[in-house]
Amino acid sequence: MSEIWFDERDDADELVKALEAEGYTVTARREGFAGEDDAEDHAWAVVVEPFDERVVEMVDVYGGWLPGDERLSE
Repeated sequence: MSEIWFDERDDADELVKALEAEGYTVTARREGFAGEDDAEDHAWAVVVEPFDERVVEMVDVYGGWLPGDERLSE
């Protein structure tokens, strides 16, 4: 099980709908990072089962990121 992170709920919701349409089991929840006091600044975490290459392909399309993604430092 892996998570995909989003800054915007709308982006997370779009990916959830797309993945559910393809038969994935998906949940979304609000997650705060250490030091974040404002709930409005919390990111959205989308948990996907199964997590496979198709899911990874869709991450960039919907504006999300994967924890530890080396492309974030570019």
